[in-house]
Amino acid sequence: MASLCLIPLLLLAGWMTPVWAARGPLPEPALVGELSQLENDALPPRVFRLRVAALAAHRDSYSQPLQGRITRLQCWARDAERTSEYEMTIAFASQQLAVARRQDDRQTEAGLFICRGFNQQMLGNMTQAKADYDAALRLAEALDDPRLKSDALSYRGDMFAYQGVLSQGLIDLLAAYDGYVSLGQEGLRLKVLAQIANTYRRMGIYVRAHEYFEEVMQAYQQRHDQNSLIDVGTLLAILYTDEDRYAQALPLLEAAERYYRQEQREMDLAWIRVELAWSLLNLNRIDEALIKLEQAKPVLYRYEEDTDEATLGLWQLVMGLTLEAKKEGDQALHYLARAESIFRQEQNQRFLAWIYQARARILEQQGQVNGALAALQQYVRVKSELDDLLNEQRSAQIRLEFDLARKDLENQTLKTRQLLQAEQLKQLQERRQWQYAVVILLLVIMGMLVLYLFKRSRKLRQLAMTDDLTGIHNRRQIQAKGEEWFRQARDNGKPLSVLLLDIDHFKQVNDRLGHHMGDQVLAAVARCIAAQLRPLDRVGRNGGEEFLVLLPDICMAEAAEVAERIRHRVSQLHIEGMPQAHPVHVSIGCAQYHPLDDSLGGLIQRADEAMYRAKQAGRNRVMRAE
Repeated sequence: MASLCLIPLLLLAGWMTPVWAARGPLPEPALVGELSQLENDALPPRVFRLRVAALAAHRDSYSQPLQGRITRLQCWARDAERTSEYEMTIAFASQQLAVARRQDDRQTEAGLFICRGFNQQMLGNMTQAKADYDAALRLAEALDDPRLKSDALSYRGDMFAYQGVLSQGLIDLLAAYDGYVSLGQEGLRLKVLAQIANTYRRMGIYVRAHEYFEEVMQAYQQRHDQNSLIDVGTLLAILYTDEDRYAQALPLLEAAERYYRQEQREMDLAWIRVELAWSLLNLNRIDEALIKLEQAKPVLYRYEEDTDEATLGLWQLVMGLTLEAKKEGDQALHYLARAESIFRQEQNQRFLAWIYQARARILEQQGQVNGALAALQQYVRVKSELDDLLNEQRSAQIRLEFDLARKDLENQTLKTRQLLQAEQLKQLQERRQWQYAVVILLLVIMGMLVLYLFKRSRKLRQLAMTDDLTGIHNRRQIQAKGEEWFRQARDNGKPLSVLLLDIDHFKQVNDRLGHHMGDQVLAAVARCIAAQLRPLDRVGRNGGEEFLVLLPDICMAEAAEVAERIRHRVSQLHIEGMPQAHPVHVSIGCAQYHPLDDSLGGLIQRADEAMYRAKQAGRNRVMRAE
């Protein structure tokens, strides 16, 4: 039977007889070399599975440490496209974990934790996946094994980035990258560099993402690694779609479609057709998008309960958006609801935001105002969580304080009610009814008072912190935050950069088009600037048509990238009522904190000088402080 299993392997090998096609156990040096290649190199899935199967056929002939390495490879070599396959791999990993514990093989235990965590992640069980990654990381640190530690960090970091916890994901991925570099693992370094590039894409730092993707693509071309080249090409295509460059994404996605079809990677083929449908939909090629979705549907719905949840959810999301474009609102809502249940389980806030936004549009078109408002509120909530974690924490604190106040009120109400009940024993029924009326009135008044104080406090905080016209920080607030971060940079040595922006020829807008149009330009530019920043960054109106941006933990080169992105986005603004002959541009000066800066004012002054040079150089450009 074992000989029969080797026939396809020998056919694939041609006239050559590779080590992995041997009919019997391998000598230990040859086995170690084969294991190292399988553990470190990116191989096509079918080849990888065949080679691992050849080793597993004689696993019991090898020493216990080598058996453990083969077991780890077996976990990764199992079919992994459908729910049942993920579940079987989880069962296999759990069974082998018990064996590894009995044998005190902690390297194998850590490796199996990572494999099981990945399959839990593929099922959307993010909590269980994180627990497995954390367990693997603890074992790797106890063993002082940098390779296992880097593996655990790379998988956990990629999961965090997928969930939208981008800062933590990037921290893990960068640590994994450093680990692979120190180990000289070039193949794994490239793999995690692609993950880092994809994380920068999710953060909206597109220039850096392009830089890393280009490095990875060039390296895979030199290595003639077609499988990895296609996989990274799909990530680059998704970056193009994030930048609304759908026409550039199409060739990469079509190349992946051909490759996955040739390699018979059924689920990858279904996924790439969904991505193709998304690009076609945004190019207004709606019928073509629907064709791609219908081509993917048989794979995803052949065994609906046994398919990849993430891909199925993405298909349902894109199908819902496509049907929305075809004005089939009810069917679109149906698919969006099914996608929501999947992405809610996966805690994927990014896709949930798309779902809620689309639902609000559809319900509004159908005249369901309350439903549209509820969906829009969900969208705003989720978007806020993605864009500003700090504000979320503050909101949580306010909610907690309000809940505590409400509980205190409930306790006081309960005590009052108990006293009233004791008194009711001595009173007539009519007086008892009056007492209930007094209690209810008291509760209403107290509730209205609490609500009034809460709204008043929130409004006062908002008025004190924001500019009425633009909705961003006012001068006092942005200057106060800048002073705080300036002191931290001076005391802790952390980088701090500032951008000073001025709208070019703004006076002409007010003089020729009126102050109403000038106000619209200010508000639009403020929104555009805020959209290009990280949750940690701050932007405020420094006065007139001038804006100040604070960028903590960012050096000059990165600040210049942010400034260039802002300048480019502003130049693309389309403001209703604004003549094309009056395009909106900004001149930007960049400065980074230097120990010679004795105050925030000095740092801003250097940025102002750089901005002045940008004005002198012709405006609509970015200049760095000297």
